[in-house]
Amino acid sequence: MWVKTKIGDNGKGGKAMKEMIKRTAVVSIITSLIFAVLGIVMITNPEAAIEIVAAVLGITVIVIGAEKIISYFVMKGNQDFFNYELIYGIIAILFGILIMTHSNTFASIVRIIIGIWIAYAGLMKINLSFKLKSANISAWAVVLILSIISLLAGILVMFSNTSSIVILTAVVMIIYAIADIIDEIIFINNVDKILE
Repeated sequence: MWVKTKIGDNGKGGKAMKEMIKRTAVVSIITSLIFAVLGIVMITNPEAAIEIVAAVLGITVIVIGAEKIISYFVMKGNQDFFNYELIYGIIAILFGILIMTHSNTFASIVRIIIGIWIAYAGLMKINLSFKLKSANISAWAVVLILSIISLLAGILVMFSNTSSIVILTAVVMIIYAIADIIDEIIFINNVDKILE
């Protein structure tokens, strides 16, 4: 089962793994806070915010990608939970570079990039929710519901033709940030049970 580890939780290896998992969750929370702030900036001043949002979002996504790739190689073979981290990290870095190098056209592609990112994250969290269920963590249903909301929000941004697309994207970013923060808090609070 995915929650089993090759190292005892009471040993140094178990403690190191627990710290790595918590650090990954904290990085995700920080990222979500950045998403929320960028969303608020886009709502209050959508035109002036585009270049700033492009730069900050690009750097943030690249950092996320690097962290995911590191997590994959550190945890590979110990936790099935981390198996998707490598592809997630590669996609994140590619998206980050795309955002940074195409900042002039960022406004026209922002909904597609952010929509794909949020939808993909939603899919990964749906997978996580079922793993939490297999670990008998009661909050799995909350994670599942929030993940489905993120998935649908990402799809909405990708295919919406509304004239207020920047505002819609900003609102979706804020919704995603809130959902992800709740997910990660649940995860952090149950990390001991996950490693049993």
